[in-house]
Amino acid sequence: MVVQLHGFDWVVYSERVMPAFEQWLIEGDETAVQQLFEQTRCAHEERFLPETVQRLRVWPRARAFAQTLPRGPYSRREYHKLCSAEHFTALSDRYLYKHAPQLYQQSDALRSVWGAIVETYCLPWATNSRPEQHPASFSPVEGKTRRQQSVDDTVAQSELVSLLQEVGLGELAQEIGELSAEVDDIEWEPEESDETAAQSDIEHIDAIELIDFNAEEETEVIVAARGMLIGHQPNLLHVRGWLAGISVRAMALFEFLACSRRSMPFGFEAGEPFGAFAGYLTPDEVAQLATCLEEVIPPDQAAAEEDYITFRYQHPGLPASFRLVDEVLPTHAAELLKAVKTASGQGLGLICSVE
Repeated sequence: MVVQLHGFDWVVYSERVMPAFEQWLIEGDETAVQQLFEQTRCAHEERFLPETVQRLRVWPRARAFAQTLPRGPYSRREYHKLCSAEHFTALSDRYLYKHAPQLYQQSDALRSVWGAIVETYCLPWATNSRPEQHPASFSPVEGKTRRQQSVDDTVAQSELVSLLQEVGLGELAQEIGELSAEVDDIEWEPEESDETAAQSDIEHIDAIELIDFNAEEETEVIVAARGMLIGHQPNLLHVRGWLAGISVRAMALFEFLACSRRSMPFGFEAGEPFGAFAGYLTPDEVAQLATCLEEVIPPDQAAAEEDYITFRYQHPGLPASFRLVDEVLPTHAAELLKAVKTASGQGLGLICSVE
């Protein structure tokens, strides 16, 4: 599962999004939420579903579920706490409260409606314009050069050779090593640099934009939210352990953000379309985290990768050298620091997605 951090517009979320849900769940008036949802990527994609599966659309299922919700005095108080961004946030710590505000049961359709609206209105780093206009937003594979890819391949290959030697397949390990040497001897023709390639792509896009297709109506293209990659899920344990050695408050705030310590209003499901938001921080909490990490220098990426390989081949039979997964250096720590610094400078919160 890939973990990404996104800027989180807390003002829009607390003053526009959640009041609309409160009006829907308490008063039964779905107008405001429906107007917000109709502009989302989820609604746009569902317009192209075949007629035979129209009953599976998210909005009709969410509306049908909302109509079944109990609306007695206790339920209405629960919905009010659930839809109050500030009140719910204060009560959403799983370590302190056995019962965070919630519905009588979770609905994947309602969760998708909430997530689609948050993606559209509350993630200022994920816009529909070209990514070069927003350097704080990038895809997981961007920025990785051919040289870096070659280094990664070499590390993986040396790891394979070591494993084969350990299990007694020395001849096979020698053959793989010789084949690697032959490949390395090949002189590869240099390719254009990443900046040159990017500029070429931009010019190509600009040329396409100049073409007039004589369309009667412009078609809006909505893309998935893109954020700052901080690695896969195992790396969260590495980051958490690393932060614990810096500041307990920094570790706790990271747990709220990425480790499911904070409950989400309508639940969380990793990898689910529009339902993969695992946690968030308010602007005040981001400012606190930025203060804790102000003078911190991230571990070197290559050193962190090598440390993880060393951890994987440790020997449990030697207690003196045995390490915990939380003690491994984190990769993508620089991206975490950048996300915190950028969000703090812009007065934004942070929200985490696990896809």
